Amino acid sequence: MPQNNIVLELGPASGNGRNSEGAFIELKDGRILFGYTKYITSANGDEAPSVIASRVSSDGGQTWSEEDRVLVEKGDAQNVMSVSFLRLASGRIALMYLQKNYIAGGLACTPFIRYSDDEMETLSEPVQLIRMQEYHCVNNDRLVQLKSGRLVVPVSQHRTGIQQFTNPGMIFFLYSDDEGKTWKESKSSFYRCFPDGHGWQEPGVIELEDGRLWGWMRTGWPGNERCGRQWETFSDDQGVTWTDPVESQFVSPYSPLSMKRNPQNGDLLAVWNDHSGRFPTPSYDKVDHGGAEWGAHRTPLACAISSDEGQTWQHNTLLEGSADHGFCYTAIHYVGDSVLLGYCAGPIAGSLVLDHLRVRRIPLAELYAN
Repeated sequence: MPQNNIVLELGPASGNGRNSEGAFIELKDGRILFGYTKYITSANGDEAPSVIASRVSSDGGQTWSEEDRVLVEKGDAQNVMSVSFLRLASGRIALMYLQKNYIAGGLACTPFIRYSDDEMETLSEPVQLIRMQEYHCVNNDRLVQLKSGRLVVPVSQHRTGIQQFTNPGMIFFLYSDDEGKTWKESKSSFYRCFPDGHGWQEPGVIELEDGRLWGWMRTGWPGNERCGRQWETFSDDQGVTWTDPVESQFVSPYSPLSMKRNPQNGDLLAVWNDHSGRFPTPSYDKVDHGGAEWGAHRTPLACAISSDEGQTWQHNTLLEGSADHGFCYTAIHYVGDSVLLGYCAGPIAGSLVLDHLRVRRIPLAELYAN
């Protein structure tokens, strides 16, 4: 397990009930900006008021600024959260996030995108990716640009009027060929309800070297029929159509997986709650979860590396193994000979695993040594 490489801790405080779901972007002057969801009241639920705040590092992520800078105010919305950054091929920076608003019948959640042409000093007016007023989930650190220039966003839609995340989501992918001015929906979409009442949720996507896209999505509670595993789907036409989802090799709980490509050697790094038995997993029926059983399943947190485009995985590393904390929603950013991981790391009992945000800086040599 990596030792002594936690470089930033952002725990809840009075009037700041939660810090979670971040993403990184490297600026042209070498500084690294870390944006995240900062709640601006003592409430910590997904619908509580929040903004997109940021911290900055001038030394490759080893130390961080003490004060927050707000990048996106909530305005008249209920909140804004789940930030993604991307340096586009044109050189400008894209910032994507979710905005929540109460509407008749429930809570709408909508992805927006904005741009910066001056290294995050200012942002353009927001562009709404989806006009439909439903609950659309796009995780943090999920926006990708293909070698062709196309932008792709993985989405799960949950029906408004039904409590979010107790119902299966419909999975689809948005894509744009004009740098995000207009968006189209994939011709393939997927819906599945498993015996436990949950379905596919919180998808992710990465481009493979052969040009195919590889998408994945989480499922429901561990131990139930055909659940407790990431499922996967592929596209060979840049996200327009997709194969029917099948079970992947990633055994995991009710929690998302994150993946990024190492820009130096092309290897893939995956981070997830590994429940394959490779690392100790708590006995949940003997743990007081404080009413937060879903969070209790989000440990251990582990990573692995693939040098053959995800066919096999080596260098399995235990990142976090605490039985009384949950770890999830990981952002990945390579910097020099290290990688930055930003993820939720809150206690299970008496709190919410999403309340507390942690950033680790891990030398890549340490991961490859395992």
